[in-house]
Amino acid sequence: MSDGIYSALSGAVAQQRSLDVVANNVANVGTVGFRGDALAFREAVSREAGGPAPQDLRYVAIAQVTTDESAGPLTQTGNRLDVALSGDGMFAVRTGDGLRYTRAGSFRMDAQGVLRTPGGHAVLDANRPEGAPLTVPPGTGEIGIASDGTVTADGEAVGRLRVERFAAGALEKEGLTMYRATGPGRPAAETEVLQGYLEGANVSPVAGMNELISASRSFEAFQRVIQAFKSIDERAARDVGRGT
Repeated sequence: MSDGIYSALSGAVAQQRSLDVVANNVANVGTVGFRGDALAFREAVSREAGGPAPQDLRYVAIAQVTTDESAGPLTQTGNRLDVALSGDGMFAVRTGDGLRYTRAGSFRMDAQGVLRTPGGHAVLDANRPEGAPLTVPPGTGEIGIASDGTVTADGEAVGRLRVERFAAGALEKEGLTMYRATGPGRPAAETEVLQGYLEGANVSPVAGMNELISASRSFEAFQRVIQAFKSIDERAARDVGRGT
């Protein structure tokens, strides 16, 4: 079997993975706080002892999956519990797996007045002990959220949204909109909190569809190359069988 088929196969596998990533981005164009992913590729060279020269066997490998950290578009909703961030930073929330961070600010209140994400995770209060949720007294008529994250209930301050910022690479994506910190964070004092707004996905549907088409065509091209190598091998096997 020709060694070239393995190089073509590595390209097909890489493009299949790229299709999965781009399709996931496009599928979440309408997801609040979603940030798109991208693949970084690298070239791998075969160095097996006694094998072909390294320049004859090159493969495509996935180096890493990166997340686009640029902000998504802001949409005004008028909902008092919809909150967006203008600038760097993430809302701190408590999950069953520990402390996590998100840009998805479509919050709600439970029966006890605890501010929560749509997934039920408690939103944390920067003015209370570590891990304490932000709580609004039940029966509050008017909830206000200032640009520094201070939350008021009928004009009285009841807490402040915990917003933190991180150095590049210090957050690891979990699921669609949650992040786990892999490095220390610090208060995002310069970040403006906007009440009545939501941050949309930072994915362009048009650009996403173009990427899907490009990746799909590349995958099909690799498939044709693989089929060509397969046909050559089958023909060579028949010729050997006939003694030619």
